Amino acid sequence: MADSSAPVAGPSNPGPFTSTSVSRTDANLLHQFVMDYLQSHGFDKALALFEQGIKDQSGDKTNGEEGKEAIFRAPGPLPLESNVKRNIPQAQAMSASTLSNNITPEFEAQAKYIIEQLQAKVQASNADKEQDGTDDQNKELKDQPTNQESLLDPSDRVEGYKSFRRWVDGGLDLWKPELDNLSFPLFVHTFLELINFGFLKTAREFFERHSTRHRPFHPQDISALSSISTKEHVKANPFCQRMISDRYVIPLSRNANDLLIQWLSGAGLDEDWEAGLHSAAGRAKEAIKGIVFSDISISVTSNSIPLDKITIATRSGLIASALPSAMPIDAFNTATNLKLGPPPMTDKLKEQVVRTLQDEEPSQQQQPQPNGAASPSKQPSPSQIPNGHPNGTANGADANGDVEMTSPTGEQSGQDNPETSNTPASITVNVSELKIEPELEMNKDPDLVSPEENETLPPIPAVFRIPDLKREVEAIRDKRKMIRLGPQQNGDVKVGNSSNTVLPSVVAFTLFDHGESASSVEFSKDSSLMAVGSSESCIRLWSLKGEKLKKKSIDPSDGSLTEDEGQPFRKLIGHSGPVYSLSFDPLYGSSSPPSTLLSSSQDGTVRLWSTDTYSNLVVYRGHGKDPVWDVEWGPMGVYFATASRDRTARLWSSDRVTPLRMYTGHLSDVNCVRFHPNSLYLATGSNDSSCRLWDVQRGACVRLFMGHTDAVTTMAISPDGKLLASAGLDSSIWLWDLGSSRPIKRMDGHKSTIQSLSFSADSAVLVSGGLDSTVRCWDVKSSGGEKAQVNEPTLRTGTGGVGTDEVQGSLPMGPGRGNWEDEPHTTDLLATWPTKRTPILKTHYTPRNLCMVAGSFVPPSNASKGVQ
Repeated sequence: MADSSAPVAGPSNPGPFTSTSVSRTDANLLHQFVMDYLQSHGFDKALALFEQGIKDQSGDKTNGEEGKEAIFRAPGPLPLESNVKRNIPQAQAMSASTLSNNITPEFEAQAKYIIEQLQAKVQASNADKEQDGTDDQNKELKDQPTNQESLLDPSDRVEGYKSFRRWVDGGLDLWKPELDNLSFPLFVHTFLELINFGFLKTAREFFERHSTRHRPFHPQDISALSSISTKEHVKANPFCQRMISDRYVIPLSRNANDLLIQWLSGAGLDEDWEAGLHSAAGRAKEAIKGIVFSDISISVTSNSIPLDKITIATRSGLIASALPSAMPIDAFNTATNLKLGPPPMTDKLKEQVVRTLQDEEPSQQQQPQPNGAASPSKQPSPSQIPNGHPNGTANGADANGDVEMTSPTGEQSGQDNPETSNTPASITVNVSELKIEPELEMNKDPDLVSPEENETLPPIPAVFRIPDLKREVEAIRDKRKMIRLGPQQNGDVKVGNSSNTVLPSVVAFTLFDHGESASSVEFSKDSSLMAVGSSESCIRLWSLKGEKLKKKSIDPSDGSLTEDEGQPFRKLIGHSGPVYSLSFDPLYGSSSPPSTLLSSSQDGTVRLWSTDTYSNLVVYRGHGKDPVWDVEWGPMGVYFATASRDRTARLWSSDRVTPLRMYTGHLSDVNCVRFHPNSLYLATGSNDSSCRLWDVQRGACVRLFMGHTDAVTTMAISPDGKLLASAGLDSSIWLWDLGSSRPIKRMDGHKSTIQSLSFSADSAVLVSGGLDSTVRCWDVKSSGGEKAQVNEPTLRTGTGGVGTDEVQGSLPMGPGRGNWEDEPHTTDLLATWPTKRTPILKTHYTPRNLCMVAGSFVPPSNASKGVQ
């Protein structure tokens, strides 16, 4: 009954409602409409062909079989007149009188093509109805359309993508990066259209042939498309729905956009034969034109300078669905002015810090030798004691473990003045005369706005606490003893290196015979404790000073505090799943060991542990059953943040078991969280390949950073609060300017996932550790650039890495052949330290710029032993 309401082309099927007469009447009306249209516009030859076709069909009835009523459908959503006007360029470019005198064979071919396409789709629809009883498996990959939405067959769509690729590959290299960026949305929409029109087999062949070109730059998206084979899969896939509902943004310079429009319009010297739907090349170009104009948003710059690769990567993609409001990404990132300055210090605390430093550091005078010459104190050099900060008071160290630091070249301070360098005289250094006030302000940038005392999290109290005083005093000492890393502008050269670059000393902690695979590592701020979380749900604590960890308890008889004899390490048990992240509280800074430890796990909980009693204090539940991938204390304690698989980050207070804020906006798992040094902002990295900066108080996203091609697994914010570094599965490190939200550069060199990033205390050097079993040192302040050529020398320290493949970082999961120095990398790579078989899980800088890294040793498999 429902079929009789709509006229259908094809063999007539008489029924109780005389559908035959109805369809014949509609066909006759349609014939008359078409003939009137062709006659009124002077299409005499086309009219003659059309009438002859009708006569041939009406006389084609033999052996009692009824012929087909018509090869046309009745006018539906798109009338035939609109099809003719849209698909035949001559009908739009010329008047009727002019066109009647210029009927060409090409025009007849175009009209014939439209009729053939409509007839073929009617026959395919009838064939589908006759095969309704066939099994679903045989019907799934049939290459037959199931709707009437397009006049283009699958070969036209596939050839359109191929022709665009040939045009881009054969063009100038100057514009190739911009135009090549357009090929990915064309590939995706071509694949989805083939699926939507029912060309399932052609769609699968198209995907398998062309997906390898896009996999290096869009691994997640290609993986999502690899499982698509039916319309139902398209409707259930989030990425496909985003591609269909949102416009894919492509940035182009003005000249590149002009080249694209010229190619789409067929205005080139070799485009005359491609114009029109009568030719395969013309129909292929129409397929590309439809995708560009309907599914892609091209953002054209105001100048004709070609866009660089970083700009292309950060401004491309499905940006509309990632932004909370409908505005360009540049306008969104500049809508809010950020306060990136350091947190303020109360006048009372500042006064007490100055008084404490003056009282604790008396003036020191060098002792003259018998011959009258001045001699420096006999203290170890930085090369003898890492970072000049030994644990103890030996070798001339003071009560705080500080020693006299010499310049990298071993020169005395008196030799800086050429007039007095050869004169024997005693040199007096009065510490009390040092200007301590400027030292408190040395990290402040006048261009940065600092928050008010009541804006920090938590607000700065009017009356400071003893831990606050100890932390600030120790911070001043650390700044005085801090080693300046990176390229030196004053010409100082470090002993042992042939350049003027000062590299950090790296201490690597390798976990042997761990028994349980390590899933997370964390160092305390004062570098006295190391915590390791395992996949077996427990946490182990070690003292890096070689001391036993003593458990404190209260004697129930008299209430006094007692300690046991201590153990080499402590084991914390409470989680019911792998421990993914750890964080020591920063309350005491580098002045004393921390008192608490946070841990997050696959069981969906965050636990607070005491490092005095080695017991669990609080359990925080708020992410449901979703794993909590990361947890971090705020820079001032009390508050902490978590990241989870539920696509949210949350803010917690240690005295409450429920979250205070929830930060939503990411389209996939939130993998990592990092607080800004002034506690006003929270950075998050996600599986959706983006990073976001949130206002901690308001819970609003104030910055969106896009550029990664895969999930972001780790981040770091520089101590000066200006820069954000992010890295992940794409093995690249992106450096961002938080103030302007613009990408500074991309640093390449790692061969596998990057697990940890850490800025030096002076924000000049970045250290990264990855699953390729290497530690790499990067120059933050250099401009970077394209990858260096093979065999270009690279700065590097350490005696390992020469000889066997194992020394070069060979792992069971990767051969690791070749020399690390010969691997391609960007020019800002300062050094590479390969480990033997230790994927790096954590990198850490002390306040005095000693670098500490840790990882779990991977023993060689039997197969790798046989090969070696």
